[in-house]
Amino acid sequence: MYSTHSLSKIKTLSGVITGVLGIAGASVAQPLPSSVVAAKPSVSRAALPTITPTPAEAPSSKLAPNADAGKLRALDVVVNGSKAGTWLFLERNDNLFAPRDAFDDWRVQLNKDVAGIMFKGQEYFPLASVLGYKAKLNALSQSVDLLFAPAAFSATRLQQELIKKPVISPVMTSAFLNYDFNYARSSFKGAPNVQDLGLLGELGFSSQMGVLTNSFTARNLTRNTALSVPSRPIRLETTFTRDFPDKNTTFRVGDSVTRSGLLGRSVYFAGVQFARNFSLSPGYVTQPIPVVSGISAAPSTVELYINDVLRQTSKVPTGPFTLDNLPTLTGNGDARLVVRDLLGRETIITQSFFTNGRLLATGLSDWSFEAGRVRRDLGNTSGRYGGGFANGLWRQGITPQLTFEGRATLATQVKTLQVGAIAGLPFDLLGSSAVTASHDNRNGSGGTEWLVGLEHRTLNTSTYIQSQGASQRFRQLGEEDNLKPTKQQLAANWTRNFDESGSFGLGYAATMRYDSPKTETFSANYSVRVGETGMLSLSANRVRAEVTATSVGLNFTMQLDKNRTVNIAGNSRGDNRDLYAVVAQNPYMDNQVGWRVLAGQQQNRSRFEAATQYQGQRGAVTADLSRTPNQTALRLGLNGALLLADGDFFVTQRLRDSFGIAEVTGFGEVGVGLGSAMTNYTNDRGVAVIARMSPYQNNQVRLNPAELPLTAEVDSIEQTVVPAWRSGVKISFPVHSGRGALLKIVFDDGEVAPAGALISINDAGAVSKEAFYVARRGEAFVTGLQTKNRLTLSWKDQRCQIELDLPPVKADDFPRVGPLRCSNIKR
Repeated sequence: MYSTHSLSKIKTLSGVITGVLGIAGASVAQPLPSSVVAAKPSVSRAALPTITPTPAEAPSSKLAPNADAGKLRALDVVVNGSKAGTWLFLERNDNLFAPRDAFDDWRVQLNKDVAGIMFKGQEYFPLASVLGYKAKLNALSQSVDLLFAPAAFSATRLQQELIKKPVISPVMTSAFLNYDFNYARSSFKGAPNVQDLGLLGELGFSSQMGVLTNSFTARNLTRNTALSVPSRPIRLETTFTRDFPDKNTTFRVGDSVTRSGLLGRSVYFAGVQFARNFSLSPGYVTQPIPVVSGISAAPSTVELYINDVLRQTSKVPTGPFTLDNLPTLTGNGDARLVVRDLLGRETIITQSFFTNGRLLATGLSDWSFEAGRVRRDLGNTSGRYGGGFANGLWRQGITPQLTFEGRATLATQVKTLQVGAIAGLPFDLLGSSAVTASHDNRNGSGGTEWLVGLEHRTLNTSTYIQSQGASQRFRQLGEEDNLKPTKQQLAANWTRNFDESGSFGLGYAATMRYDSPKTETFSANYSVRVGETGMLSLSANRVRAEVTATSVGLNFTMQLDKNRTVNIAGNSRGDNRDLYAVVAQNPYMDNQVGWRVLAGQQQNRSRFEAATQYQGQRGAVTADLSRTPNQTALRLGLNGALLLADGDFFVTQRLRDSFGIAEVTGFGEVGVGLGSAMTNYTNDRGVAVIARMSPYQNNQVRLNPAELPLTAEVDSIEQTVVPAWRSGVKISFPVHSGRGALLKIVFDDGEVAPAGALISINDAGAVSKEAFYVARRGEAFVTGLQTKNRLTLSWKDQRCQIELDLPPVKADDFPRVGPLRCSNIKR
């Protein structure tokens, strides 16, 4: 295809140029950029073309001077099969030169040591200095086809598209009270009845500044003397939270929980906390993304297969390319690239990858800093605190395969310092290790705690083993003085998925304490799908300690239609036997009532349970009755929320996440909700509460236009809002009310108005601003009318005014009105 052509007044030279523009090139292997993950790709089918130069053809880095001044030629350019526009070339000494911006536009790498030449104030560089250069001239069309080796092109990097953070909707100032009442009454055989009324509540206030919440509980509100529970309220947690979504950080004041690292424990405390919070950016990927690479000889389509499943298709230009926009994965596997060029030729490249969600991407940090006093007896007392402390945790992604972790604690009674790491190891293993040193300020003693672990995951197999231990004098924050640490504990499990044959797993755990004997647990489980919606699980466990015990279990679950499930369970533990069946229906969009029935035997005793639940727009009501030979128990529940927002008061569902106030002014009983679940209905003022919205995400709120009057006009039936955490947003649907009528218009000559004339409502407060066309027989259907109206008819740059009074009929009726006279318009 690339042959020698002749041009007048140009001599044929050997060496760099063969023919006029038939220039032989060289292909030199170059490594891919350092950002590409090291791999050993295997190439099959059509291999990439390789051009081998002879020593005489190797381009020189410096061009010898020549007296020939040269000339300029404008040529249409095609580079490796792709059109590259029209460029001005310099022909000089039988060599072809191009300006630097041409190389940049073609993505062709020019050796920095190659010297250019100046011609008429412009610097030009030789094309012969580029790897694998060949050319084919078409003198008639004044065009040239250029061919370069694929390695001569700059690498293309297909990066993961950055997720644009949605703009947070304005926060409404609001206050709410979540309540959950529970009443229980138990009748024991041969004993007096026991009854208890309890409350779990939460007060909240949200504004642009943040969210303030206070949770509390109260037991034995009936003051039953048979219960040893005091009948006073107990404060649980009081916290002010301020999120900074643009920085993925959260600031808290009040009651909170410390973050633990690889080692250690979370501790309730009262104080301040400032921490990284990636949940403020839903979809943000914190783990390293595998990078796969390849090379294309021409513009191509690349199909990416992960473990033989097509994940994405991309288009790449000529040259090396890397893909680091793979979907989020965990574990190891194989990535297969199918590179298909414009001629249908395929190149297949296969390389393995390894990643894990516990690793952090290179340069990414995750941290938390806390200071305050340790909280004691949460749930039993309202405010018992221990000594003060300061605690800091820092995790840093060093490389794609190494994440470092450090944690330090300074407290009145103890100091600790921890270092650890999570690393990708050979054979696709994930290793974790950490060590913590402690110092007891009271007696000056010290101790250590350590952890090592290995994890291996493939598409069908998962293996995990971890060992942890501590010296006898090791102490940590929040630990009771009389509690000794665990001497050593070991946990290991292995699972294997056999596709259609089910999955099998084995587990082992051992615990050795300084003040008790060793305890070992052996377990095995097997689960398999039965039919389309059934799942059968078998399990066996053996505990070996001071007393050895063995248990075996069976569980079968089947999903039925209408959100119903059937569950059959059996278990044997020594002399105790369980065998029972449960049939249940959970509430769903078309049915707000759920129920559950259990019958069978538990712990060798017959047992019967029946429960029902109603999940409504204003809360939930539950009732549960259970009966055994020795006890009958009745439990009743009521939960929901009281909300004060936008100057209005609402009774609604329990507010666990964000919420919205949807307003369809003046229209009651109109369905609104998220997506197609329009299960909330506006009240007589046209307002409804949507209680379950996702924070910091786009929430599509829709209304049901079929439930609006026929004469109502709505600008849009869907709006997108982004609420802050546990805060409210307002969603207004501008709906215009009006009436419709079929009007007949006549001119002064008594004939009907011509088809095509326009009628508009020109009242200042008109519902509709659009124009309506006059149809045949001078009739026009006009909507958005009120009882009294002023209309304008336009025809051939002429206008007339029409006064219209609608008759008193039903709002959804369309009366025929007319003829109405339109004066002073000529046809």
